[in-house]
Amino acid sequence: MFEGVTHVICTTGTTAFPSKRWDGDNTPELVDWDGVRNFVSAMPQTVKRLVLVSSIGVTKYNEIPWSIMNLFGVLKYKKMAEDFVRNSGIPFTIIRPGRLTDGPYTSYDLNTLVKATAGERRAVEIGQGDKLVGEASRLVVAEACIQALDIESTQGKIYEISSVKGEGPGSHQQKWKQLFA
Repeated sequence: MFEGVTHVICTTGTTAFPSKRWDGDNTPELVDWDGVRNFVSAMPQTVKRLVLVSSIGVTKYNEIPWSIMNLFGVLKYKKMAEDFVRNSGIPFTIIRPGRLTDGPYTSYDLNTLVKATAGERRAVEIGQGDKLVGEASRLVVAEACIQALDIESTQGKIYEISSVKGEGPGSHQQKWKQLFA
């Protein structure tokens, strides 16, 4: 499966709360923990970079308001997957976005009901230490993952990301280097 693969972006996930999307063993434990662990275990040690998309709040899943989001374990299992990746020996970068905006809409929350978009929030705020809060455009998260694959300074690091008002870096690698610095 990984023959010739040098870079991997893992964006697995499921909804935080029970829904029809959990049918067929699509629960946080089986997707965010077992799935990521099995996927990473199958990777050859020759993979040059793994970028894992996780979530803000994973280190605070027992604290309000994060404990509400974690009622069914989604943040706990994402943190377990992060720890597994960190200890796998594969060069990694972890991206922790805020609540995702822009389609596809996958959860049953206000963002989905109003079909929330980034709108004028195309600028990017990056933090570390699980202190950042906010929303993140799926488009920005995707670009952050792609950029992290080739920016050496991101190796072995964990970043929180959110979308804020203003012009964003787009696909300009130098602007991403500055953000990740």
